[in-house]
Amino acid sequence: MKSNYLVSIIMTCHNGELFLKEALDSIFRQTYFNWELIFYDNKSNDSSANIVSSYKDPRIKYFKSDQLVNLGTIRKLAIEKCTGSFISFLDVDDYWSDDKLEKQINKFKQNENLDVVYSNYYVDEKEQVKKIYKKLFNGQCQKEIILSYINGMPLTAWLTLMIKKTAIIQLDYSFDTNLHISSDFDLIVRLSEFCNFDYVEDFLGFYRVHNFNESKKNKKEIEELTYIISKYKSNKNLVLIFNYNNFADKISIKYFLYKKIANQVSKPLVINSYFYKVVYFFFKIAPSVLLQLLIKNK
Repeated sequence: MKSNYLVSIIMTCHNGELFLKEALDSIFRQTYFNWELIFYDNKSNDSSANIVSSYKDPRIKYFKSDQLVNLGTIRKLAIEKCTGSFISFLDVDDYWSDDKLEKQINKFKQNENLDVVYSNYYVDEKEQVKKIYKKLFNGQCQKEIILSYINGMPLTAWLTLMIKKTAIIQLDYSFDTNLHISSDFDLIVRLSEFCNFDYVEDFLGFYRVHNFNESKKNKKEIEELTYIISKYKSNKNLVLIFNYNNFADKISIKYFLYKKIANQVSKPLVINSYFYKVVYFFFKIAPSVLLQLLIKNK
C-alpha cells in the first residue's frame, strides 16, 4: 500500500455549536496529517458555520444544504464529496483520540484485504469518561455484527469506523435516504455482506451522551428498524439473522404498540410498570402470536 493515503472525514452538522469545537480540535490533533474534512452543514441557524470558518485550513471543505434533511440524505450528500481512499465519520458531539487515524491506517497497511477497521471507545457522559468493552470480531462476520445490535451491544460506535472507499463503491447505494438514526446500521449491514472487518483494540474515540442525542428517539428507531427488516425480506441470509430470538417480531410488536397507543397517551410510557413487564414477558414467549392477537383486536 501507499505510505500516505488520503482519509476523508465526514462531519454532518445541524446546530452543533455546543460541542463542535471540541470535535474539530480532535481532528486537528491527529498524528496522521493527510486528511480532508467534508463538513456538510444541514441548514444550521446557530454559530456552527462561524466556528468552522475560524479554522483557516484548506483541508476543510464546507458545504451547506438548502433544506433540513435526515441523516441518511445528508451523509449521502457528504460521501459524494469525498476524494480520499478511506472514509471516517465523526459527529459534531463526539471526539477522537489523537492517534485514531494513524493506528487505523497502519492496520490497513498490514493487511491489504481489509475493508473496514473499527476500535474500542470511551463513553463521555456528563464529563464522566468510562471505557466500553465489547467482544470484537474480525473477518467476514455479518452474523456477529447484526446480533451485537440485536442484543443491545453494538459491535462498535459509528465514530470509530474507517472504511475503504472501494468497498462503499461496490454497494448499490451508500446511505438509505429513507433513514435517519439507523442509516449507519443499515450501511454496516450491507457492507458486512462481503467486507473483511478488523479492529484496533485501543480506545480511539469518545462517544458523548447528552440530552440531545438523536439515538434517544426510541419511536423513530423502532420505525426504522422495522423498515430495515422489511427491506431485506428477499435476502435469506439476513432474514435468518434478523429472526434470531424472534428479533424481527419483537421490533414489529413494539412498533405496533407505539402506533396503537400514540393517540391515547399524553405522557411517556412508564416502562417499569407491571403492565409493560407482562407485555414484555409475552414478547419473549410468543411474539408472533401476540402480534396476531393485537392486529385482530385493532
